[in-house]
Amino acid sequence: MKQIIMTVLALMTTVVMTAQTELWIAGSAVPGGAQRLDAFPSGQFKFAGTLNAGELKIMTTEKATSATRYLAPQAEDACVVNKGLAFEQTDDAAAVGWRVPFAGDRYKLVIDTKTAILHGEIFAPWRELFLTGGACEAGWKAFMLLPFTQDKANPDVFTWTGELREGKDVVEPRRIKITGQNYWGPKSLHPYTQDEAALGSAFMRHEGDDTKWEIGADGIYRLTVNVFKDTFKAEYLGSGIQP
Repeated sequence: MKQIIMTVLALMTTVVMTAQTELWIAGSAVPGGAQRLDAFPSGQFKFAGTLNAGELKIMTTEKATSATRYLAPQAEDACVVNKGLAFEQTDDAAAVGWRVPFAGDRYKLVIDTKTAILHGEIFAPWRELFLTGGACEAGWKAFMLLPFTQDKANPDVFTWTGELREGKDVVEPRRIKITGQNYWGPKSLHPYTQDEAALGSAFMRHEGDDTKWEIGADGIYRLTVNVFKDTFKAEYLGSGIQP
């Protein structure tokens, strides 16, 4: 009976968190006071930026009120740099937060309100990025992926400009995905849903299900991605067909 009650409570907590539309971080580790987290699909919230050494609290409101809920770690002395730690909601403002071990500019946190798990890391810039897919000239051929160009001013930003067209005699003829090497793994980037329209897509995720973007009209595209902030942008530049 005790296990059943705990399971029901966990499910109720997950439902509440899934419905959350915004989250904030605050505490001695957060420069300038409270900062709003970026909301991503599938109940994820993300932070990519600077933190000080100290304590970090995750809140459902910008400022503490009687209605504020806190996403507190279940483990003692929980560090934000981890491979996945469980959290729970509480209305206790005195609940212990997350430990930030040292000051740094490349903290990346992913808070998943569906699984009630926080992942955190010190993110290292990627050195290269590649495009592949049935809509690319080379199709799905290994070691023939199309390289992006890394921004000299911001190494987290990569762009690719070229032709994307429905492939002939190839599987998934209108799909594309992005990898961190001239092969399929281990690093890859994906949309949150299968066949997500490239034009209008704004967010991406690392690894996980092998979902892919889908192109609409054939033509010239410019793709811009930020691997630190997990953002994606596609621009259609024209058909590329000369009159």
